[in-house]
Amino acid sequence: MSGTSQISRTSWQWALGIAGLIFASVIVWSLLDGHVGRPGPDGDDVMRLVQIRDLLAGQGWFDMHQYRLGPEGGTLMHWSRIPDVPILLFYHLFDLFMPSETALMWAISVWPPLSILIVLAGLILGARHLGDGRVLVFTLIVALPVFLVHFRFLSGAIDHHNLQLGLLALAVGASLDPLARPGRYSLSGIALGLSVAIGAETYPYIAVLCAFHALDWANSGARVRRGTAAFGGAFAATVLLSFLTMVGPAQWGAAYTDTLSVISLAGALIGGTGLAAAAWFASDRPKPVRFGALAAIGLTTALAVAVLAPDGFANPLDALPEEVRTLWLSNVSEARAMFAPADDRWQFAAFALGLPVSALAISALAILRGRETRVHVLFAALLVVAIALMFYQIRFYVFAHLIAIWPMALWCASAFQSGRDGQGSRVAYLLPLALANPMLWILPVMLVEPPVPPQGTTDAACLSPQMLALLHQVPPGTIVAGVNMGSPILAETPHRALSGNYHRDAAGIAAAFDIFAAEPAEAHQKLEAVGASYVLFCAGTPENRILAKTRPDGLLARLDAGAAPGWLEPLGREEDPAGGRLYAVSSGE
Repeated sequence: MSGTSQISRTSWQWALGIAGLIFASVIVWSLLDGHVGRPGPDGDDVMRLVQIRDLLAGQGWFDMHQYRLGPEGGTLMHWSRIPDVPILLFYHLFDLFMPSETALMWAISVWPPLSILIVLAGLILGARHLGDGRVLVFTLIVALPVFLVHFRFLSGAIDHHNLQLGLLALAVGASLDPLARPGRYSLSGIALGLSVAIGAETYPYIAVLCAFHALDWANSGARVRRGTAAFGGAFAATVLLSFLTMVGPAQWGAAYTDTLSVISLAGALIGGTGLAAAAWFASDRPKPVRFGALAAIGLTTALAVAVLAPDGFANPLDALPEEVRTLWLSNVSEARAMFAPADDRWQFAAFALGLPVSALAISALAILRGRETRVHVLFAALLVVAIALMFYQIRFYVFAHLIAIWPMALWCASAFQSGRDGQGSRVAYLLPLALANPMLWILPVMLVEPPVPPQGTTDAACLSPQMLALLHQVPPGTIVAGVNMGSPILAETPHRALSGNYHRDAAGIAAAFDIFAAEPAEAHQKLEAVGASYVLFCAGTPENRILAKTRPDGLLARLDAGAAPGWLEPLGREEDPAGGRLYAVSSGE
């Protein structure tokens, strides 16, 4: 590893050409697959659009309530405004010469493909710190099958995950600088600080990177003094600035674990400024003193968090009612455990685990052999965390794939050079290239267990054009429907949704399940208690099939059997081909 190696013009041409291919692929795929001009298929993409529309309609910058979601009073969302910023910038640019709604649709179409450039910049930065042109080129080659037409970067994919991936790539890439330059380390601190402000999904990776910089300083001392001080200061300052500009004064004392709050602010300020001060004043002290300073900073941070929020490290999902966890969370595909029952679990496990496990093996072997230990310790730590999180919830696979790109690129470059030096086969690098392709890991599993076609009705199909037209014809009111219908109801209609696919709406989710599970007479009372105007039934969705089976006497089972009680008045054409049926809740039996 050089970090100062000269990279030839040819290597740069190859690397930038491959990066351009990745960028172009998400644009072309967005056009071919019809993603331009509409939000992505993920409910979070739709809810982000709802949030931006509410802001443009006059809702306060600091007001994160979704007033049309959940029980009376709305739902306080845990989302950050930071991912809204680039969309709003593009919107205001396009709004100069387009109708407002058209400008917004162009904004949500342009931003996601552009956001992959942040990922590519982080990968290139890291590759430059790891070696010469071979490492750079192979980094982009390995990244090609990982990010080719990746859905997180297609037009309309405006949820925060694309920005999280870009910031993590920048943070890791900058942290790999062997010279510990303050500019690079400041970039890492800024990227991690913004990640803290965006969402809790990346907190484990942020913790690993902060620990890496702290322990690297404690071990190296004066050599990394300026860089470590810059990292700690930039991290603390970024979180503080984000807190002041993204969190309203009314929420400054609130302690949350699922969003930027006083807990994460205290941790960043104490940890970041403490590390910066220790690096600046104690780098010339003996190693035991440096490690002692780190221990004192860590203890102070933990005590501050414990005082501010005794349950500060609790998982907010653990507080969900058991029925909500069983009927809702267990049916959220991205939140399922790696080997939870699912038709595609073995194919997905091979796709998700093949690349990061291979990369972890490469880093572990490098550590055992004493080769580039500092770099591979960081990769191994990040990969262990990423793989562990994947076993908890499969949605973390994309972070593992991102981190795995660099170790696999190093293996490819090494095998390529060995072949050229006559120390092995000239095509030996094709093996790590094959192992670095996540899609190839699926093939052996498919030979043993062919994929099962999806069954049942999708929620998107239920909200058909006929149903949307009907919902615009009836007076606005509160709709009781499946949790996955919440976001599209808010985005496509003027109605209110009792439940949505968000843990902050646990009360609304529980109320909707309680209504659907209750016998008709009791369900009628519960509907009136929540002020429901309509019931939207979508036949064949997973949650409906489960609830109808477990509660055969409940309202949902009656609707599924086509035997709606008399106090539900069918609206529109019941023979909607998508299986959606809308009922008005009447006051009589």
